[in-house]
Amino acid sequence: MSLSPQAPSPRVATPSVWAPWGLTVAMLVHHFGLWAWTSSSRGIPLLQMLDRWDSNLYSRLVTEGYTWPLWAFLPLYPGTVWLLRQGLGGTLPPQLVGCLLSTPCLLAFVAWNTRWSRQGRLVGALTAGTGWGWFLLLYSPASFTLHSHHTEGLFLLLSFGALAFAARGALLSSAVLVALCVWTRNQGVFVAITAALLLAGREPSWRSRALRFAALGALALLAFGGLLAFEWARAGDPFMFMKAQREWNHVDSVWGAVRGLWLGNPWHKGFNGWLLLRHAFGALWLAAALALLRRDRALGLYALLSLLVMLPQGDLGNAFRFGAVLFPVLFLAGDWLATRPAWVRWTVAVLCVWLNHKVTHAYAIGRWAY
Repeated sequence: MSLSPQAPSPRVATPSVWAPWGLTVAMLVHHFGLWAWTSSSRGIPLLQMLDRWDSNLYSRLVTEGYTWPLWAFLPLYPGTVWLLRQGLGGTLPPQLVGCLLSTPCLLAFVAWNTRWSRQGRLVGALTAGTGWGWFLLLYSPASFTLHSHHTEGLFLLLSFGALAFAARGALLSSAVLVALCVWTRNQGVFVAITAALLLAGREPSWRSRALRFAALGALALLAFGGLLAFEWARAGDPFMFMKAQREWNHVDSVWGAVRGLWLGNPWHKGFNGWLLLRHAFGALWLAAALALLRRDRALGLYALLSLLVMLPQGDLGNAFRFGAVLFPVLFLAGDWLATRPAWVRWTVAVLCVWLNHKVTHAYAIGRWAY
């Protein structure tokens, strides 16, 4: 059965103004409430809970600056947290400042998306056609990263703006946000490609399409060149961010990348149910991305590239986190789910809430949650 969106059924209503906001508030209350309860019941300081895994590395970047191997992290997010922290007096814990940055970014995304959707300025999978689309975004397994000390909240807002402006033909606005995406996450390069394709797709002739694609591509290359210049000036090597990523799990061959799909690499020994769940999530992501590709080739390519970029790590151990920002995929899958029988929808909803709850709790107690 195809995931491709069908014409809306008469029983499937467009989401009300309050559906995205209600789900957002419910998710935030759920997550922060869970962390507060876990802190109280387990005696773990809340600030420690907010400083796990990559959050701790961002905190070190904010307080100590770049050292090896922290060059693997691009500068916009930690730099913005540093500026915000300085503006607030320079004493607040970085992980708290990260939440104070990421949560408003998430809220701004919801406000911007819902406003433009009501105004008819968004088409296709750039917005959700049903409340179920919003539900799958806000209750994807690692949605806690959208409002905590991570890059996801900022990247979600920037990438949406870049793609939304591109879909409307606004070259300069899209280019500015593309540049910021490039400085935030490696996926920013994929946002640049997608935005250029969306811009080009609005033009009537191949010549005008090529010009629009090249114009945004040139501006994106300038942003990437600026990133290389920053790395060179600060580290003495323009590709230091790529070299530093070798400190994390990476395979040394194409075969190793492919073999990771069935957990066949040397470190995959014994049964790991959580890793299997991540691979199952990756399989659903692939199915939705292929369906999106049929509907919108640019957005579908963005989804596929964001999935494929994980393969050099040797498995999909980061699938929950990488998928958290892919709003077109989650919107499309949720809108498709809205057309299914009630028992299917609510069974999926219960499973999503359970998995989201377990992953959010795992982050709090220091287990791998990405």
